[in-house]
Amino acid sequence: MEQVAADPDEPQGEIYHAAVVTSITPDGDIKLTQHTGSWQNVSLDSRERIATRNHGERRIHIVRPHPNWY
Repeated sequence: MEQVAADPDEPQGEIYHAAVVTSITPDGDIKLTQHTGSWQNVSLDSRERIATRNHGERRIHIVRPHPNWY
């Protein structure tokens, strides 16, 4: 996530917080898992709403790694 709104805890433009996409449901809901046990297979939409409520607007970046060791 990238902090867009002014927030006392996170500087604007700061990229932080990583998660792993664990699935995409047939209706397009993205499920993700974070480092905390309570955040396993949660909806990205739900996580985004909570983060916005707590810290203001954020921009989500989804990165797909392409390993080059094959």
